[in-house]
Amino acid sequence: MRHPHRCPVLVDEVHAATGPGHNVYACPAHAPRVPVALTPAAALAYALSKGRTDG
Repeated sequence: MRHPHRCPVLVDEVHAATGPGHNVYACPAHAPRVPVALTPAAALAYALSKGRTDG
């Protein structure tokens, strides 16, 4: 359930190719528990660091 908070903190920015993206906010107490978004660049870096090949 979502509850309004007086001092929300920005925890992520979701970008969209076909229109405006949106921001994700959390209360200061819960912000550290929000998982970091996996960007395409981070996914590629992870795959390369593990030496993964699919072909």
